[in-house]
Amino acid sequence: MTLKGPLQDIVVVEFGNFVAGPTSGQLLTDLGATVIKIEPPVGEPWRHSSISSPKGESRLFIALNRGKKSVCIDLKTPEGQKVCHDIVAKSDAVISNNRTSTSEKLKYDWKTLSKVNPKLVYVESTAYGPKGKKASEPGFDLIMQAYTGIMSTENKIYHGAPSAVRSSSYIDYSTGYAMALGVVSGVLQAKATGKGVLLQTSLLAQALSMQAMQVVNVDKDLSPGQNWINNKKEGLFDSNVDYEDIQKEYSVQGGAPQIAQYYRAYKTKNGALALGCLAMHARKRVASLFELIDVRFDEQKSFSSEELLKIGKDFEQKMEAKFLERNTDEWILYLRSHDIPCEPMLFTEELVDNKQAIENNYVIELDHKTGSKVRSSGPIFNVSTGNAELNSSPLLGENTREVLLSIGYSEKHVNDLLDNKFLSLIHI
Repeated sequence: MTLKGPLQDIVVVEFGNFVAGPTSGQLLTDLGATVIKIEPPVGEPWRHSSISSPKGESRLFIALNRGKKSVCIDLKTPEGQKVCHDIVAKSDAVISNNRTSTSEKLKYDWKTLSKVNPKLVYVESTAYGPKGKKASEPGFDLIMQAYTGIMSTENKIYHGAPSAVRSSSYIDYSTGYAMALGVVSGVLQAKATGKGVLLQTSLLAQALSMQAMQVVNVDKDLSPGQNWINNKKEGLFDSNVDYEDIQKEYSVQGGAPQIAQYYRAYKTKNGALALGCLAMHARKRVASLFELIDVRFDEQKSFSSEELLKIGKDFEQKMEAKFLERNTDEWILYLRSHDIPCEPMLFTEELVDNKQAIENNYVIELDHKTGSKVRSSGPIFNVSTGNAELNSSPLLGENTREVLLSIGYSEKHVNDLLDNKFLSLIHI
């Protein structure tokens, strides 16, 4: 028997906006769960966020809402709230990445819904967590990168100020993954105990968890970075030092670790490549291939932080000069022939046609309801017992009637609600 995904018997109601919540819902859908996305009459904010999209369906929305069912409800009305509660009553879990004040106002908060469904698993993500004076504040990936040190650690300066990681809203995405894990964990507990559970996470939690090595603070053995924060940071800012200089000062804390020259990107004769030598044997092999001597390999020698900084800089300059001698393809062929991890520098859009990604279904093509072909990232799992059927993102309100009929509403009841504008159907 071929299953439709490990979560095929799970029904999840999503109150998701932008990235984190929708990412969570899509991960669950890809694993077979039925995810019912509750949208307001105007649709989720990202549904109409770009004009370069098929018939008003935003590329941003399409990318994060694969396979869901869209139910369009006016939650500002008691009648709409009643419909929402009836759906939740027949569901296993709820996910929400909205402010708690919003969910409370529209009556889809944990306190309300846990009374509607005592076995409900409720996974909530906020910006800063449920406690503290910032608990009620809104948050987005960009400002959380600033708040949690990610932006300053990147060492990128744009117009005199730190620049964010723009390749991906990766705090948002990791929060979506955490929320999906919360749903699965909560459902396991609920099935075992017969009782519902509230699981709360935040953008702040995910940003810190992804920086565990920087956050670790050992009593009586502070990191160079922590010592710099304690003793020098305030004075530099008070002296109106250029941010770029402050950034450079921070970036060299702890000297120049040996790994820095072996785990970075290099310019080549016609482009660039990334060298990924974390293991000591790989680093030694690279130095040997380049006929370079790295004195830091000598375990009998010790160096001060200042000496390590100079040694690292000199070695790095020699590596940079070496890589400029050949084209990227030549280096890739040569390094791989000696089992050195490396890859050419690509742009994300090039992966749309990448054979490795396509063969593993990491990039897929689907038919969208607007009549367009949509190519996007695919599921992150290949399931031996069978993956869930893949469908593109739903149109706004596409599944309103279907979902309500499935929970026992009559055609007349649904039509009455539609006539009174408490519900909406497809909008293109």
